[in-house]
Amino acid sequence: MENWTHDFNIGSMVRTANAFQAKRVHIVGPHKWNRKGALMTELYQHVENHPSITELVECWKLRIAGEIAAAQSQASAIALHMHENAESGHGAGMNDAASLNEGRVAECAPSGISMDVSAAISAENGNKLAYMTQLAAIDQRIAELKAARVIALDIIPGAVPMETYCFPKRCLMLFGAEGPGLSEKALELADDVVYISQFGSVRSINAGAAAAVSMHAWIAQHAAPQS
Repeated sequence: MENWTHDFNIGSMVRTANAFQAKRVHIVGPHKWNRKGALMTELYQHVENHPSITELVECWKLRIAGEIAAAQSQASAIALHMHENAESGHGAGMNDAASLNEGRVAECAPSGISMDVSAAISAENGNKLAYMTQLAAIDQRIAELKAARVIALDIIPGAVPMETYCFPKRCLMLFGAEGPGLSEKALELADDVVYISQFGSVRSINAGAAAAVSMHAWIAQHAAPQS
């Protein structure tokens, strides 16, 4: 939230963010705001303060970059673990073959492979599948993080209607005050500018309401409905 002049809107924004489980609420400017509209949700919602819109965007992008690096490191660790297991598994297979030659295994599978070796192979395949599943999940997370965008919500020429906009899984939504809207710097730092289509005689809605509509638009595209 940048340049907000109506304290009640900030409280409403925090309450809405809590309802839709936004990770954080960022307030650019003065730290003091009227918490009445938040209905105590500020006690459960992460609220951060920033001196400028530039600092906010830079901080957010660094957080995304850090999450990408952490995910890539996790993927590398799993790949290394798979490689080490493959090498140790090969050695175990050789030892089992030697045991067969020495007549130490009394019971054999129909294929001629010892039951112990068969179980070991099944376990190894199961581990490999688990690792591949983990890597696929990490790759998806990295792709989502790399697609993260800063989205300014404002009605200006060239903005995209919200009804046709595909929200990325990770995004930072920028809201301005009623009347002045977002600063030129905020619009410059945004990757996309999105507006809420309105059809009445007055083409503006309460800033807190606009934030609620925007967050629910994200929910409609990404969150699974609760039973």
